[in-house]
Amino acid sequence: MNVLIIGAGRRGIRIGRHLAAEKSSVIFIDRSVSKCREAEAKVDCLAVCGSGTDLSKLKEAGADKADTVIAVTDSDEVNIVACGIVATEFPNVVNTIAAIRSSGYIGSEGIPTRILGITHIINPDQECAARILDTIHYGLYRDTLIFPGTDFMIFTVSEGQGGIKRGDRVAEIRKRISDGFVVAAVYRRGKVHIPTGDTEIRTGDVLVIITDSDNAYTELSGAPRREVYQEPDNIVILGATRITRFLLYSIPSKDRKRIRLVEKDENAAKEFAALFPEITVLNAPITDESIWEDEELFTADLFISLTDNDELNIVTSGYAKKIGVKKSIALVKSNTNYSQFAISFGVDVALSITEVTVDSLIRYLRGDGISAMHTLFGGELEVYEYVIQKDFPFIGKKLKETYFKSRIVIAGVRKEDGRALIPDGEYTFVEGDRLILSICHDDSSYLKELFL
Repeated sequence: MNVLIIGAGRRGIRIGRHLAAEKSSVIFIDRSVSKCREAEAKVDCLAVCGSGTDLSKLKEAGADKADTVIAVTDSDEVNIVACGIVATEFPNVVNTIAAIRSSGYIGSEGIPTRILGITHIINPDQECAARILDTIHYGLYRDTLIFPGTDFMIFTVSEGQGGIKRGDRVAEIRKRISDGFVVAAVYRRGKVHIPTGDTEIRTGDVLVIITDSDNAYTELSGAPRREVYQEPDNIVILGATRITRFLLYSIPSKDRKRIRLVEKDENAAKEFAALFPEITVLNAPITDESIWEDEELFTADLFISLTDNDELNIVTSGYAKKIGVKKSIALVKSNTNYSQFAISFGVDVALSITEVTVDSLIRYLRGDGISAMHTLFGGELEVYEYVIQKDFPFIGKKLKETYFKSRIVIAGVRKEDGRALIPDGEYTFVEGDRLILSICHDDSSYLKELFL
């Protein structure tokens, strides 16, 4: 696949690294000479210095040979116009993808509309709000991801924690624990490995576990977990931002009554109070210690910090946990490396807007059948929910009759009637079943051969 990426910022480089690793030909366009140099240093690619709205630069970058053009600059207008020019001048381009934040272009409630030949719109704020909503609905557990609409969770366990010991083989771990689970991957010395039953656990290994069992989670991680998850009833949100707006639009009005919004800017506070009369808006700086006491913010079930300041989000979310708030979510906008830093502060979920945006875009490029996707270890491991299509090559076959060359792990299955199971060798592939599967990013081309 030939891909032209307009914008060599954090998102562009992360997308480029994903696509270059799966042998796509990647070219960047960016106005900044330093960003072009950075892209060429970090990605196996070429870079053209100039504007993505300059037809001559698009031609120089080979837009006429591109299969996909992705516009992810910080300017909505540049992204829209660039895709519009490509759609008009280079009709052979199959996908024109634009990152657009302004609700003026996509609707106040984040419903994308087709504009200027753009085949797919990604709104980072809307994607982030959707991920937060999924987290609220399906679970708030540190280092744990939940597939929406299922009981499947993905979590990581380091060697020496819980039920994982050095010298254990994966098959031995399975025998010790009766509840269903799958070891989807082993992260060892900076590299992801897809394990077999004979894989031996070594010092420093990190295991990726997928299960639908609370008991398996408890035994493997060594961490307690409530048997029945209850959604937070008392929520505090910090920051009247675009992400906050999308999140509130996504929550039914009757459920907004449980939400308090803290915003220091008077005009923004008034705007949100008018838009969402069901919520309680507190016009005050969160750094004023009295607001925590006067409004009893420490009684919240969930504290969500969504300001444009990463450091403030991390510190306030960590502080909220320290004084009694049950769970916290911190937005990370500028520096994805802050995510692990936030966890060390006690934050339950550190949400990187870059990671969420890249996940959404890669999921779209993967094509039909992919309904959800998560990446771990900086994108080295990809975990998908795939809906079996009618042309799937293994329909009617049992899992034990298939051979994936030790590249793919089928970790879970959700049937059309809602039943979920950890598959064994007798599981038979059926159209409409949803598979939870994991694969190393380097093998993603193999995934596309088989499934997409």
